Amino acid sequence: MRATVSSDPAEVVVDRQERILLIAWKDGHRSVFSFDDLRRDCPCASCDDARSKRQTGGGLSVLTGPILKRGETQVADYHAVGWYALNFTWNDGHDTGIYTYESLRAKCPCEQCSKKGKAG
Repeated sequence: MRATVSSDPAEVVVDRQERILLIAWKDGHRSVFSFDDLRRDCPCASCDDARSKRQTGGGLSVLTGPILKRGETQVADYHAVGWYALNFTWNDGHDTGIYTYESLRAKCPCEQCSKKGKAG
């Protein structure tokens, strides 16, 4: 049996009305992610490629599906991927991102974690 690590979730709540993902971690920490930020930071290969092209000014991105404005992003469906991640189907039809608990914990937007990230 492995020891509990900081990226082990105790509870995962997808609140469609508030448009947030809340994760209570087994070490007692809590993270709250907005749907807008989760969708913008989708970790799938095609979204990562599109972000890279935008940052470097290279390539032509062909957009498919509806373009959502901040405040319009909604989770249509979601499920656990094994014991290590979550997968969302967004209301724009996108569904290929796998959000590992480890990466979600590392990107916790709370004030305490943000200060740690800036300090280290």
